[in-house]
Amino acid sequence: MSVALDQRPTVLIGPNGAGKSTLLRLLTGQLRPTTGTVSQTGRIGWSPQHTPALPGFTVGEQVRYATWLAGVRADDAVPAGTRALARTDLTELTDRPATRLSGGELARLGIACALASEPNVLLLDEPTASLDPLARRSVRTVLRALAEQGVGILVSSHTASDIGAPFTRLLVLDRGRLAFDGSVRDFFAAEHPSGVVADLAQALRER
Repeated sequence: MSVALDQRPTVLIGPNGAGKSTLLRLLTGQLRPTTGTVSQTGRIGWSPQHTPALPGFTVGEQVRYATWLAGVRADDAVPAGTRALARTDLTELTDRPATRLSGGELARLGIACALASEPNVLLLDEPTASLDPLARRSVRTVLRALAEQGVGILVSSHTASDIGAPFTRLLVLDRGRLAFDGSVRDFFAAEHPSGVVADLAQALRER
């Protein structure tokens, strides 16, 4: 399987166990491929499905800690963290304990931490999982703004509501195999042969 990252906002879907989280771990270098290739250019920012709130840290401190982990120079850590908080609409929560965030705020904190190194591409593992509709909307608002700023985004999702703006590219994974790589428009408009792509397209058309 060959997957190339680019600047198009991309959503990755597939049945449970299809390998979505494994693919993201390959793209971030946490795993090495045994076959096929994984290619990317520029810096990658990564946020797992569940962002841990660090006890004893404020929101601002956790983001600045992420800048340090990402290798940002000490002199640049504070301004980089400040920019990441602003880009995720968390500036007003800078001094709040990270453990006192709501689900949507915590998801945005994960994105802020991923932005700490000012990456070219963000990889997000189901950032809206288990969130209520308002929290999902707050995350999507942040993602749309980042896409408009030219940040590449790859989001894995099992939520039909994530297949919309700002995403223009859609990947379907099935048992570790890339079954579809094309535009969201083509995914819904094309007549797919029977199989997981056809089943997902039909199910999502009916959402």
